[in-house]
Amino acid sequence: MWKWIKFLLDPFHREIRRRISTFAKAVPGDSLLLDAGAGEGQYHEFFRHCRLIGLDATIGDENWDYSALDIVGDLHRIPLRDASMDGILSVVTIEHLHSPWLAMSEMARVTRPGGRCFFVFPFLWEAHQQPNDFFRFTEFGFRKLAQDAGFQVESLEAMGGLFRVLHYRTASLLKSAVQRPLLFFLLLPVLPLLISFLLLSPLVDRIWKLCEHTLGYTAILIRER
Repeated sequence: MWKWIKFLLDPFHREIRRRISTFAKAVPGDSLLLDAGAGEGQYHEFFRHCRLIGLDATIGDENWDYSALDIVGDLHRIPLRDASMDGILSVVTIEHLHSPWLAMSEMARVTRPGGRCFFVFPFLWEAHQQPNDFFRFTEFGFRKLAQDAGFQVESLEAMGGLFRVLHYRTASLLKSAVQRPLLFFLLLPVLPLLISFLLLSPLVDRIWKLCEHTLGYTAILIRER
């Protein structure tokens, strides 16, 4: 039952995992990648065929387990040699960096020419891991950031549109209501409508994309030769 509820409430993170899985399948087996902002290493399962080096500053969620990290460090000063990585994985990390332009230059420095990198970054997403949440990026802002650092943009795709945003906000409201009895009581009269919206909004979002309103983006970058 809980898995079904989670499936209903969180299509955004399912989509992130699907896109990471697609990217990972194209990574050669002898590759060495940097997981920039690895956290608990929750995406390492997709890269078992290669080597993924986890680096994190360990200033995210207090209840996270950072014991699987390879490097505790700062992405503004990555302790790796030039061109030593075949690629980079960076999932909802760039917004937590106080100087993302410096961190992007560092990630470009440690990536070999031609290396492919996968980024996920938020746009209309709530503040999280406070107070270390500094930026949101439009597709144009991130493209400029990447190009200035020495990357070519192979692809840049929105993570859904307006109805995905509304789905996410509605799901967040219901999650909050579960922990707040008064709020849950106030929502009871419209609860069937909210659940119906959660069921229908993914389909509506695919029909009317409206991607200028999006929770975030994924990007594949190529290190310039």
